[in-house]
Amino acid sequence: MVTIVSLMSLVVVSYAALHSMEKNKTEATLKISLNQMTEHMDEAYYSMIRITQQMKENGFIGALLLDYMSQKNTYYIYKTKRKLSDELINVSFPNSSVNFASYYDSLNHKCLFDENLMVPGYDLLDAPELVTAAGDSLRGLSATKTKKSNGLVISMLGQDSYQDKQLYTYVEMNVNVDEYLEQNSNLVDENIVPIDLLQLDTRQIIKYSSNGSFITGESFNLDSFNAEKMYTGMKNGYFIVAKRSEIGYINVFAVQEKYYRKEIYQWRNRIFFILFLSTIMLYLSVLTIYRLICRPLQLFGQEIEQAGQGNLEAAEYELGIAEFDQLLKQFGNMKGQIRKLLEEVETEEKKRSKIEVEKLMYKINPHFLLNTLNSVQWMAQINKQKDISDFLSSLIFLLSYNLGKQDGIATFRSELEFLKKYVNLQKMRYDFEVDIQVEEGDYLDQPTIRLLLQPLVENALRHGLGETGKVFISLFQDEKKGYIVITIKDNGKGLTLEQLEKLNRPFQYKSDGSVENDGVGLRYVRSMLESFYGGRAFLTINSELEKGTKVTLLLPLEENND
Repeated sequence: MVTIVSLMSLVVVSYAALHSMEKNKTEATLKISLNQMTEHMDEAYYSMIRITQQMKENGFIGALLLDYMSQKNTYYIYKTKRKLSDELINVSFPNSSVNFASYYDSLNHKCLFDENLMVPGYDLLDAPELVTAAGDSLRGLSATKTKKSNGLVISMLGQDSYQDKQLYTYVEMNVNVDEYLEQNSNLVDENIVPIDLLQLDTRQIIKYSSNGSFITGESFNLDSFNAEKMYTGMKNGYFIVAKRSEIGYINVFAVQEKYYRKEIYQWRNRIFFILFLSTIMLYLSVLTIYRLICRPLQLFGQEIEQAGQGNLEAAEYELGIAEFDQLLKQFGNMKGQIRKLLEEVETEEKKRSKIEVEKLMYKINPHFLLNTLNSVQWMAQINKQKDISDFLSSLIFLLSYNLGKQDGIATFRSELEFLKKYVNLQKMRYDFEVDIQVEEGDYLDQPTIRLLLQPLVENALRHGLGETGKVFISLFQDEKKGYIVITIKDNGKGLTLEQLEKLNRPFQYKSDGSVENDGVGLRYVRSMLESFYGGRAFLTINSELEKGTKVTLLLPLEENND
């Protein structure tokens, strides 16, 4: 029943899809061809407009015509006429579709030049008028007015005055309409589908019909043009595809409904025949495939169910079907990998538990140390040991700040406070002076790296000054360049070139053990600058023997959005 229902659904869906595809294919073919023909006609009209502009009184050829009409001397009249004829040929030469261009005298009913090229009894005004603007009219499809061509042409007739004499500028161009009709008439195999071509003016009045099926002069009344200025639909027993040009006229392809439906019926019969054969083949295929895959799928389902229940032991099967044997083998490998991953996760969880315990112990020790120092400070205050109490107070502040218990987010202001506490502690041990110059401003509340300044000052005290000396510290903002500038300078013994080079590449050397924590502070600062500022901060070290060392920090200044 499932197979029958599926096949019937396939028949219905396939028929509907192919019916729609063929219908769309016919429409698309007609639309593409009609669009190409209309664009070709528009280009021809625009070319005729450009030629007509040259032939107007204010154009180059028009100026020659005025000169010609104003001449009195026979020789100059002849010479100007030859030049006019040459220019009319030259202006038409770039476009091979231009059939003829001349001036028409409606009073005398003749062209001023090349009258011998015109067919007998011609009248330029009998061509159907499509669009009129500023006295010029674009004419639709009609027979040519010249002897050298016998096809359909489109033309442009412009009215202008030359020395109070009314003349028409006339240009006509060939349009190979038969080419577009023939390439669309053979839409299905060798079944010829006759196509009628209509041309409507801006009021949708029929101005041209290719085979007389529609009467010229009647209104066609099309509406519902889409954004591409196309119309499709059924009208008066015809399937209609219409295209409104950029100029305003409308070209129409009309196919009789019986031919349009006949084409679809032929496709439907072929579809049903193909689907009938497909149904037989599908039914036989289903019977064969059912016998081949039923047992392997049952085994595969059992393996999945056992794996879901936690049984990850591998099982080997030989079904004789290479694809299923490979699939079951890969599933067995997957169960082995899952089993291995579970073991690894169990091991990692044990390691993680051990690390958590160690982290807890590391947290307990600093807390214990701070509590002990608080007790010692309290005892010093009771015994009125002010120096010891102040020392312990500063030390407790430094330890708390170092452990992140003071000011959750470090700022330049909190770093300066920490630095001053640290300097006061160091003064109790070393004999040195510190000159701190800080420019007050909102930038001091900008977030920064915790323990940014202390390692650099410690290097100046321990490695630069020795037991005596002076350290100059300055901090200010350079709003023009967008940086916070920090300098730490000492007047100590300075550094050798080798030492300076080593400090400028702190991640590329190892401590030789001669000095405790050799380069650790500077390593920390460089690493944190890269992490916190992402390459936007700069640190430079300048030193000279016996003159001291200067460390300069350029940190990006955040914009104030207040």
